[in-house]
Amino acid sequence: MAFLPADILERLRRAHGHGRLPHALLLTGTPGSGRRRLAWDIAGMVNAIPAAEAESHPDVRKLEPESKSRRILVEPFQEFCGFFFSTSFKQGAVKTGIIFDADRLHLNAANAFLKTLEEPPANTLFILVTANPGLLPATILSRCAHFPVRAVETTEADAACTAIAEATGEVLAAPRGRAAGAALRLARRLQSALRDARETIETEMAADFKAEKKRLGDSAEEAWLKDEEARLKASVEARALAVRQQLVTAVSERTADVLRCRHGIRQLRFPALEAETQRLAGSLDDTALLRVLDGATLLRVLLDRNVKEDIALEAGCLALAKP
Repeated sequence: MAFLPADILERLRRAHGHGRLPHALLLTGTPGSGRRRLAWDIAGMVNAIPAAEAESHPDVRKLEPESKSRRILVEPFQEFCGFFFSTSFKQGAVKTGIIFDADRLHLNAANAFLKTLEEPPANTLFILVTANPGLLPATILSRCAHFPVRAVETTEADAACTAIAEATGEVLAAPRGRAAGAALRLARRLQSALRDARETIETEMAADFKAEKKRLGDSAEEAWLKDEEARLKASVEARALAVRQQLVTAVSERTADVLRCRHGIRQLRFPALEAETQRLAGSLDDTALLRVLDGATLLRVLLDRNVKEDIALEAGCLALAKP
């Protein structure tokens, strides 16, 4: 589940106040989600300075791809990392290192970073920012507190999630024993939304690759081209899986919204659908809703297994409609 930047910042502020701030954070999200701005807000918060001053503060450092290969190479990483073993500018400061596009860490840089994460210097905080967490080594991911970031403003992904939530409402509204048709329509909507999302992602990534290749011109090395094409393919898969997770989560969140309404909780994931959600809350009991949530869990399990996506979606959605 993704969180708004302000909610993440408040949660980290409380953890910092109680001395429980993790030494490494992973901020993920799609372009426009606000994850980059949030990184600076966190750096400002832990050092008790305005976020606008964080970038120029002597106890804050940033690192991002700058080489023509658009990778974070080991030499600049070692220079970046060495700072954290030196004396702080201000006593009691939290030396903060922000790594933008962390998925572009070269293998040697990633290995060097892993050693630092295993034995981090005192009073340090590393913030990794990426749209493609699946491209980071699992050993680094396991040592970071992960915070998926959701944009404040409505995005295409939010609109798709709302459409899936509406289709889920149709399954909930159908009489028990006759909901299979609505469930199959939900599966079709999920399949269509995922195809559209993948096509958009592939188009965006191909355009970025083409622009970077044009910028480098004749200086683009063959090895870089092969490496970038492989990274592009992996990035498309990682982003497509992230979208799928969002859409599938919308199924369980819509059902949970009905449960929330039944128990007087007004903070809904889909406030635009509140009127219909309240109507469903009046016609369904907790047992029926929990049964649908069990079906949503099965849907996620099937997708996580090595099952063809379309088949997993149909089987999982039909599980929502079981009487």
